[in-house]
Amino acid sequence: MSRRSIRVKKDEKGFTLIELLVVAAIIGILLAIAIPNLMKARMSANEANARKSMQTLRDAEGEYFEQDLDDVGGRDFTDQIGNISTPGTLRSPGNTGEEEDALIDSSFEGADMVNDCGDPKAGYCLQWDALVEANTATGLFDDFGWQASMTSFNKTGRRDFSVYGDGAIRCTVSTVATSEVGTFESVRETAGCD
Repeated sequence: MSRRSIRVKKDEKGFTLIELLVVAAIIGILLAIAIPNLMKARMSANEANARKSMQTLRDAEGEYFEQDLDDVGGRDFTDQIGNISTPGTLRSPGNTGEEEDALIDSSFEGADMVNDCGDPKAGYCLQWDALVEANTATGLFDDFGWQASMTSFNKTGRRDFSVYGDGAIRCTVSTVATSEVGTFESVRETAGCD
């Protein structure tokens, strides 16, 4: 190699190893700060969605009750989310099979425990509170109860939610271990959410 070609290579600009390591360290520090905040924001969004789901189910049950949408000649509630082709459910109360007649949208399908929560709604599974029927003296559907619990504690959420015929949204921090599936701990006796 000639002297001239060596000199050209020495004069070329570039990053030194030290500079690259400093940049990598700064990026690492920023990620260490940002990721926990991002996880908290995700959990907060999932919990807000679960709370909104309880409000939606409360309103849908109220409409189902007041308008006798299943056409049985009396006021009652339904314990099923169902799908658009399942009559007597919140998705198809009058068995029309039409989306515009549904009381809740399709995002609820698959999120209920009847379907083993195959498609959680924003990290939460939903279920009908079976104790509602057990506590009803008349044996009729004169009350309703829905519960929501996270699919992974401290990853998709921290709180369980519920709603009953009185309309109050209740919530409680779950007692399951981190990464465990929630156990629907919010019940009728649980305090209302703040």
